[in-house]
Amino acid sequence: MTVLIGSTVACGSSDNSGNNNTANTSNTSTAADNTASDSSNTNNSANTSANQPAAEPVKIRFAGWGDPSEKEVFTKLLKSFEEKNPNIKVEYLHIPDDYVGKMNTILAGGDAPDVFYVPDGDFGRWVSQDLLLPIDEYLSTSNIDTADMWESSLLRYRYDGAVTGKGNLYALPKDIGPTVLYYNKDIFTKMGVPFPSAENPMTFDELLDTAQKLTVKNGDKVTQYGMGPIWWEGFVFGNGGQFLSEDKKEFLLNSKEASDALQFAVDLAHKHNVVPDSRALKAMNDGQMFETGKLAMMIQGRWMVPTYRKLKFDWDVAPLPANGKWAGWSGSVGLGVYSKTKQKDAAYKLVEYLGGPEGQKEQSLMGFAIPSFKSMANTDVFLQPGQKPEHAEVFIKAAQNEVPGPWTNLPNAKWWDMLNQNLGPMWEGKRPAADLLNELKPKIDAAIKEGNPAIFK
Repeated sequence: MTVLIGSTVACGSSDNSGNNNTANTSNTSTAADNTASDSSNTNNSANTSANQPAAEPVKIRFAGWGDPSEKEVFTKLLKSFEEKNPNIKVEYLHIPDDYVGKMNTILAGGDAPDVFYVPDGDFGRWVSQDLLLPIDEYLSTSNIDTADMWESSLLRYRYDGAVTGKGNLYALPKDIGPTVLYYNKDIFTKMGVPFPSAENPMTFDELLDTAQKLTVKNGDKVTQYGMGPIWWEGFVFGNGGQFLSEDKKEFLLNSKEASDALQFAVDLAHKHNVVPDSRALKAMNDGQMFETGKLAMMIQGRWMVPTYRKLKFDWDVAPLPANGKWAGWSGSVGLGVYSKTKQKDAAYKLVEYLGGPEGQKEQSLMGFAIPSFKSMANTDVFLQPGQKPEHAEVFIKAAQNEVPGPWTNLPNAKWWDMLNQNLGPMWEGKRPAADLLNELKPKIDAAIKEGNPAIFK
């Protein structure tokens, strides 16, 4: 296995593929069963191949990003993959910075890695440009049990030629990252505030009340904030709002449910002063505030667990606040095969391996990801008793209830870019959410139609 560093992207590409087409595992088996059967299938394949001519070796390329610990895990996984598939050699291109920008350049050059990370927010653009290979045919003879995978993790990698969310599958999820509420238990205990429930989301009013009790001022200066910046998309879902109509042709964020949620998020900072505003965040970002005990609650994903396990204070997780049932958005990264690869079979084998039971287990043991397989998520592989957070099951229920972020809704996301580019006056407290969103609606409706004409045919 060859490992390249991201600075050499102009002359390298990568892939991840992982499908063993000879596997006979039943599709009704769980991920745990598949882990065992993988070993059996490997042995059987080895015995069979001993009596056959060796296959001609092939070389594939795999690209991804990640911190040193993720790079170490994938280096280990790729070595294991090569040992189990001695006729396949993998060149690993690790791109730690500006992954999407560098991959866009590589893809435009027409010589991309055979397998590469596909961020869910970039999937629509890449698949609509015919850069990804559909993998349904491979899955039909695979040992991957998609029925045991989170539906929302698969959904975001489907495309029917017009919209995402349905049609053929073009990637296997590398992970799913639901968003939850992290909180500093030591601050709660010190200030005599009850811990949030791990079973029932706080309502918006309950969040405000809790954040006010946890906010500390020295004169006019806030020295401890009760709540971190709001990841507002989850609040929209938590208040019953939607971003687009069911057919994805119309912008709906100007509805009362959605605009009320946005106004609540704005008021937490500018009216109630329990959330740091943009000026406060210039001196210290929300992550630094939380890690230094200056922030009692904040929204983050599972990927922060390895970092937070090193903190000196006690912490835990709870559901995202919602005026009703559990709601919010989850992120994900997929494992896709380059449409122009000359090694389709080998590339998919790597995708299946990394996205399958063994790859998922190794990533989960690091603590930063939830397994794509529900059966594995409900085992100690993920729950990791004795380690923080105490209520790791919150991530599982969040994965069950949260949906892909709105940036995944359409192949062309210019409507989403336009929305975010124009929300500044609202976030600064200068424009009411309802007024601004009503003003933006016709412009964003036009951007949806212009960027995604196929859905209007």
